[in-house]
Amino acid sequence: MKSVITGKYDKSDLESLQEIQPFEFFKRTSLKRLNYLLGFIKITKPGILSQFVQNYEKKLDELTEKNHLKNILIDLTDFNSEFPNLKNYPDLVFKCINYYVQLLQIPRDVDFLKEKVEVTNRNYTNSFLYFRYYNAEVLTETIERKEAVNLFKDYIDSYVKSISSSSRVETLEEYREVRVRRMGDSSNVGWVIVQGEIKDGKFPQRKDTCMWDDAIRDLPDVELKYIAACYGDFQSYNNSNENFILTMEHTIVEGYPYCSCVLHDTRINDDLTHPPKEFFDNMWLQDK
Repeated sequence: MKSVITGKYDKSDLESLQEIQPFEFFKRTSLKRLNYLLGFIKITKPGILSQFVQNYEKKLDELTEKNHLKNILIDLTDFNSEFPNLKNYPDLVFKCINYYVQLLQIPRDVDFLKEKVEVTNRNYTNSFLYFRYYNAEVLTETIERKEAVNLFKDYIDSYVKSISSSSRVETLEEYREVRVRRMGDSSNVGWVIVQGEIKDGKFPQRKDTCMWDDAIRDLPDVELKYIAACYGDFQSYNNSNENFILTMEHTIVEGYPYCSCVLHDTRINDDLTHPPKEFFDNMWLQDK
């Protein structure tokens, strides 16, 4: 089982177009997460919930250039049952939608509530990663930063675990086969990954590109970008099999030339020592 390279990416791919139904996409990617976050805060630290919402509304007012929803009627009744923790904060929901329309740069003549629209990969990515970033930033502005970061990580762990799919893989070999096939699909653009050789219950991967990092490069707080874009991977890998544990010591988002990842099967080897930088440097010798 030799190392193989999967995926393709050029920065120009950020300007390529893809079609989405904006409102459904927003509900699935951002409102669902924010609803869960409000519920998580309500359970773990209820005394800050009201202030968090106030701070979030203020943040959205600062970020949004104008009212993009003028003369657009949005009835929240139909999906209130989907988001029980958001239903008491309609002003927050409208401000979120307004900022989302700005991020996607949806033309004013498009009915984003019903119609499909083509958007660039950059705007597509920003439309959900910016919300993840500001979810975390507003929390750091509501309580002490270290506590906020730890609380937000706990929320991500809980949220990602809650959306675990029914698909399960039994071995690293099976997981690698699925991943190589999926990441090798010609339509999968954004990540060039060296899929390493499995040895002693360890599956190494070196991610050489990251479209998400290029899309959110202008966001200033590196720690919060890492939490927004990368941290969920730890629980996501574990969702595939409770015996799989991810170690990841370097990421492109944090300024390193690649992401160094190893998926450990603790049934075979419970030593989670991460390989040194030299191991990842030499996984695959290729011209840059």
